Amino acid sequence: MRLFRKTRAAAEYAALHARADLTRVRAAALLQELAACETALADGNGRQSAAVSAALLRSLAIAVRDLAGPAWLDASADDPDVAAFTAMQATASPPDPGVADEICSRVLWARFSPAGAHREGAG
Repeated sequence: MRLFRKTRAAAEYAALHARADLTRVRAAALLQELAACETALADGNGRQSAAVSAALLRSLAIAVRDLAGPAWLDASADDPDVAAFTAMQATASPPDPGVADEICSRVLWARFSPAGAHREGAG
């Protein structure tokens, strides 16, 4: 079972529907990061150290930020999903993978869904 299925679906959607090559490259990078996180978190029957898990989730958040775009995130700071993502990035210890998946997927859907496509050029 994949831990980040919601974020994966949003990244795949962004990759398929993006007009810009850079967006497709960043979506591919996020998908690779998701695979790495899922593999690492699955190893050891879920007994990853807290430091390793936190580092993996921080890397994932950075890949999501890069895909969504820092300028878009700043411009959309009043969006509740963006605010939750920004708050997650600012915490000392990231949430568990299920919560991170929900937050990351919501910010990507806000950025790349057809309803969000009008926001500052969805790529």
